[in-house]
Amino acid sequence: MRYICPECGSDIPEDSEFCYRCGRKKDNTIRLDQSGHFVQPEEDKCASCGSDITQDEMFCRNCGQPRSRTQMTAFRPKLIKYGWIGLALALIPGLFGFIPGLYSIYGLGHIYFKKWSRGAVYLLFTLFFFYIKYTTAMDIWTNILFETISIFIYILQAMEVLVLAFMPPKTAE
Repeated sequence: MRYICPECGSDIPEDSEFCYRCGRKKDNTIRLDQSGHFVQPEEDKCASCGSDITQDEMFCRNCGQPRSRTQMTAFRPKLIKYGWIGLALALIPGLFGFIPGLYSIYGLGHIYFKKWSRGAVYLLFTLFFFYIKYTTAMDIWTNILFETISIFIYILQAMEVLVLAFMPPKTAE
């Protein structure tokens, strides 16, 4: 087992009780196994009220306080089941606009994650861009502006779908 101080990033020897560089206690460190993967305890304690916090929770269920900084360094969001499909639907059709003769399609990732209104707004942007490109003659500056807006919308919708792909489903409690 390897211990890393979250304060200064230095290694802490196994026989030591604190970090030699900054003095932080060893029980609040990041633990790595022999292969270099994080070892997280099944449950942590809330720094505010002392109740148990599972490794998938970002906030304490009892008092609502966020996890401590040490606990957050070991927190890794996980891709939800089949979240990669939504990411692919958001990223790949959006890249079509960078190929000459093809046009970007936005909103498919949102529709996959059942965000109907958001997906409809992005699909309307797709239809609007498609209509503008086919019906108007654009000079070079209008084309540059048009492509800049298209890239901005692509990045915006990709970031939203990325958050949706890593967001755990809401549970009724």
